[in-house]
Amino acid sequence: MHGVAIIGTGNAGRTHADSFLKDSRCSLRALCSRTLSKCEDIARGLDEERRKQITITDDWHTLLDRSDIDIVSIALPPALHEEAVCAFLRKGKHVLLEKPMGITCDEDDRMLEEARRSGAKLGLVFQNRYYRNIQRARKMLADGCFGRILSVDVVTHWFRGSNYHDLYWRGTWGNEGGGCLISQGVHQVDMLLWFMGGLPESITAIMANQCHTNSEAEDSGAAIMRFPSSAIATFSVSLSDMDEMQSFRFQCEKAAFTIPDWSVHVKKAQPNGFPEDDREEEERLQRIFDSIATDNKEGHDAAISRFIDAVESGKDPDATGEDGRRANEFISAFYMSAATGQTVPLPLKKDAPVYTKDGLIALMPRFHRKTISTESKAGVMTLGSAAR
Repeated sequence: MHGVAIIGTGNAGRTHADSFLKDSRCSLRALCSRTLSKCEDIARGLDEERRKQITITDDWHTLLDRSDIDIVSIALPPALHEEAVCAFLRKGKHVLLEKPMGITCDEDDRMLEEARRSGAKLGLVFQNRYYRNIQRARKMLADGCFGRILSVDVVTHWFRGSNYHDLYWRGTWGNEGGGCLISQGVHQVDMLLWFMGGLPESITAIMANQCHTNSEAEDSGAAIMRFPSSAIATFSVSLSDMDEMQSFRFQCEKAAFTIPDWSVHVKKAQPNGFPEDDREEEERLQRIFDSIATDNKEGHDAAISRFIDAVESGKDPDATGEDGRRANEFISAFYMSAATGQTVPLPLKKDAPVYTKDGLIALMPRFHRKTISTESKAGVMTLGSAAR
């Protein structure tokens, strides 16, 4: 039985707790938040026996030497990730970290080095990888069903009201590390790099803040890029879309497909070169798609279950610390390009201004001055169209 501690019990931490509680291999041993009432809200929903096993604290340092805790789930604001992750790794605890990994690549480097030294597992929660349509499409791509990727268009449009950034750490370069790209778009960044097998060669980006006046950072942006395979990609991100669309459209040699709302299309050329639908091939690809077995669990439940699998098997997590760093490297290059108006090559060099937090803060524009900072906000967390 794995003893689990949840560090940070806001919206993400509550979701982590729910998923760990569903896994019979785990026992929730501790909840930690600077706002103790958030921990108490989680514990209140449990039966008496489970409540007795749980320590509630506002200081995660008191949990470092607990021998009954071997897995630590961290869902703190991004600026607090590095200190907590490294401290628990040094004690040999396995760490599952809410996205983004850190704010900048140098923070990620230090976490990865601590994981290497300790031998403990470090994984990221990228739950969008685990929805069934996405799992099936990626397997078909790996199996060569679609041929080589020619281009991909990524739309990561969310909606958050103007009061979303009232929470004290949101909408600041120093505490959140940016705006909608690092907070919401990071999921699609991870999946883009996961499907493409690595970083693009370069990024050219723009960004703006159109609707969120209590945020220093961007609420919209777009980029174009080319991958080493010669595939090109577009990436757009927004926090003002009332339809909330998260989508990928892959154009490949043999077919075009979309996820998470699955569709597949195939054309063949008429004698004059104009297209006609190839229904037979579309139906064949659809049969393959429908035949692919997937896990019963999706989203956070699957992400957390797979991390526990990795702890027990000794294998790497599905979403590793290296994956988390790679997503941050993409985001840092995006921000650097948008701030400077220049194309940024990848991989980033260590002397790039956005490689460190101080450099990022110095370079980035302040779209607005943050004037409202609250400790917590009422309401439920939504997960966007990927979870529909």
